Amino acid sequence: MRKLFTLILSVLFVSAAFAQDNPRAVIKKTDVKPVVDGVIDDVWATVDSQAIVKPFYNDPTTPTTPTLGDAGQTWWKAMWDADGYYLIVNVADDNYFPNYVNGSGNPWDYDKPEIYFDVNYVLRDGLGPSSGGSGHYQFAPDMTAAKEDGLLTTETDGRQHAFKVENPAYVAEYFVPWGWLKDKEGVGVDKTGEIGFDVMINDNDPSVMARMRSIWGADNTQGTGEAWVNMDESGIITLEGAEAGNEVSSIELTGGTITTDNGTLQIGAVVLPEDAEVKTLTWSVATAEGSTGWASISSTGLLTAIKDGVVTVTAKAQDASFIETTVDVTISGQVIQVADVNVIKNGNFDEVDANGQPVSWGGWIDGAYGTPWTVVDGAASCTVNQIHATEPWHYQFSQSNLTAQPDVPYLLNFKAWASKDRQINFDFEDTSGNGYNRYGVSSDPTSTGESEWNLDLTTEPQWFKLHVTFTEMVPTTVQKIQFMFSKDDGTIYLDSMSLISEADMALIPTAIAQNNAAAFKVYPNPASSVLNVELPVANSTVAIYNSVGIKMEETLVNGTRHRFDVSNYTKGLYFVKSNNMVVKFVK
Repeated sequence: MRKLFTLILSVLFVSAAFAQDNPRAVIKKTDVKPVVDGVIDDVWATVDSQAIVKPFYNDPTTPTTPTLGDAGQTWWKAMWDADGYYLIVNVADDNYFPNYVNGSGNPWDYDKPEIYFDVNYVLRDGLGPSSGGSGHYQFAPDMTAAKEDGLLTTETDGRQHAFKVENPAYVAEYFVPWGWLKDKEGVGVDKTGEIGFDVMINDNDPSVMARMRSIWGADNTQGTGEAWVNMDESGIITLEGAEAGNEVSSIELTGGTITTDNGTLQIGAVVLPEDAEVKTLTWSVATAEGSTGWASISSTGLLTAIKDGVVTVTAKAQDASFIETTVDVTISGQVIQVADVNVIKNGNFDEVDANGQPVSWGGWIDGAYGTPWTVVDGAASCTVNQIHATEPWHYQFSQSNLTAQPDVPYLLNFKAWASKDRQINFDFEDTSGNGYNRYGVSSDPTSTGESEWNLDLTTEPQWFKLHVTFTEMVPTTVQKIQFMFSKDDGTIYLDSMSLISEADMALIPTAIAQNNAAAFKVYPNPASSVLNVELPVANSTVAIYNSVGIKMEETLVNGTRHRFDVSNYTKGLYFVKSNNMVVKFVK
């Protein structure tokens, strides 16, 4: 089915296809898996190399061409099997200068490779990985001292990489599982078709102190920009020996009902035929037409109820059959909590990683403009060291892949303050592929009229309640909330952030809000030896966690009061949790 569809599209886009001079490579299938360790094993001698020699044209930051040896000394090789794609990159550098050697700066401005994939059925669509969810992918792990001797690093999604440095030259080796590569429709890569692919080498030298780039495919002669933004000029690979397997012909789903608060239901699925090559499904859930129900769903089809009503569950085949099936599930008995309907993840900043940074949050810092964000006393802390007179975006703190609904009024609530009186800018902003569009509107006096605001902060914490409706979403919109700070220095603190639709806000019982705000009490705060807890619900379980999520202790409280001995706790931030409520305290 997909081959016929691709043929039709190829006819429609034939003029565009012949306008490009994309390099091509045929990738051989292997029976011997390479060891991902940065060493050029004997198995790599069985495949041809592809020279990386094109300088990246029209780059205003590049004063000269990269110094990566003679033509053919810097190259890539690849092979494939049923599990995924193997790649090795040999870089004949004359001066090994990654960002960690420099001591600061953006990793992509210094030595490291970047690899790119486009697995859509139409390869020239004007998009790149920056568009998000568009069938385009970048894999560009940073060079670090710990990785220089072939250390294997494995991502949670199965991707692997290793670097072997023989200063100043180095080798980078990668494995990309096929399951990581899905087109913009969520369909797995078609191994019998054409795949967009590119390798770019970032090069920098102490004598230059600017990024120089060499590329296999997208040399930017057409002015489309780098592959991160637009992969139209990238190379094309085909997989030798790939054969079409049996495609999915039907999916049968079994639903049911959920009647308990936050109850779950495993959606049953039968995929036919039995010998279909790819039987993995992509799951999604939406409110049924004319209903108010809502739920979340896992990658295995486990549905968790959130709001009363009817939801429609969709299971889609991950092969090229485009087969999908739906089933309705009726939900009742739900008690709405703020966490259930909050679009923003980890809005209380009570989940942190091993580096003390808030989970689900990220961003970007331009060089020496600031220090990375952390969580301090339960609030996100962002410190700006260098001021830009007119542009706020040199220090960005953000969360992407939000799931707000279009054309629905939302309320954004959060608490903010700073180490000195200053202003901050923030917005709901799309990716570069969609022109950094502010994809919503607001009538707030502090807004620009779009989903962008300028707020005055003081040294005292204050609450902000803002309004936004996302009226300009498009199918490729990547929803992001982004705070920008570089127009002034100092430290900015953010806490208790929620983005909830006005309709959902009305469903949250007043009693629950009051309980969260008043009835659940923890004191004294800070605590030295004794911590008192007062609960709104008798006979509840109470647990205390430290700032990295380790449970310190847990107890079933008889009644509504309990006293914890925290005298042996180390100084720092802790969280008391009970009945989906969380209160912070400091030791």
